[in-house]
Amino acid sequence: MFNSSKLFKILFYTSIIFMGILFIPSLLSKRSTRFAVRIWSKLIIFLLQRIIGVEIIFENKFINKNQGYLLAANHQSIFETIFFLKEFDKVIYIIKKELKLIPIYGWYASRLGNIFLDRRKRISSIKTLSKEIGSLIKKGYKIIIFPEGTRQKANTIGHIKPGLYVMLKEIENSVHPIYINSGNTWPKSGKIHKNEIIIKVLPSVKKTYEKIEFLNTIRDLLIKENEKYKKLK
Repeated sequence: MFNSSKLFKILFYTSIIFMGILFIPSLLSKRSTRFAVRIWSKLIIFLLQRIIGVEIIFENKFINKNQGYLLAANHQSIFETIFFLKEFDKVIYIIKKELKLIPIYGWYASRLGNIFLDRRKRISSIKTLSKEIGSLIKKGYKIIIFPEGTRQKANTIGHIKPGLYVMLKEIENSVHPIYINSGNTWPKSGKIHKNEIIIKVLPSVKKTYEKIEFLNTIRDLLIKENEKYKKLK
């Protein structure tokens, strides 16, 4: 017998294969690829809400649809790698280069223009790519980085890697932290739960701080939100 979690997972992984193959012609252009991926991401979020019964609350007072930004989100789940594709048209993720090798996923991630980092050379890679990132922001792209470096357990905020500071220093921009509590709903393994997912865009942080202070400021903002929503459970 299938429960709602098993049913969703079957549909999720089936959709990657089926729609990934179906939309292969879209890979001819970046714009068509964005359109195809946005259809898929909307479907997945819809299924998450209808089959699992997840309530998604997106609190955004700072991000305009047609402007570019650097966004730094904490990372607990697959959810945040999908949600922003659905929410915004021009999205680029900064992700580990190993993901480029995954069949189907890697094809679309590459065509979208996602930025692949070598984690062994993280700082030098970011310095090289910073000018490109600045150009993309000016063109209206939302550049999304997970500055903890890897997925964290639910209700946990990891340490912020220094690559974010290097990037901000190079592009002379500000970053909006984004708090997400998806780990209680869609964990790395096991059952997907009927919970509330909060996505909250926080005020921008500028590079007026020294490195350690800057990184701690970002982490403290995320921890403050995390404590707030833990208390609501």
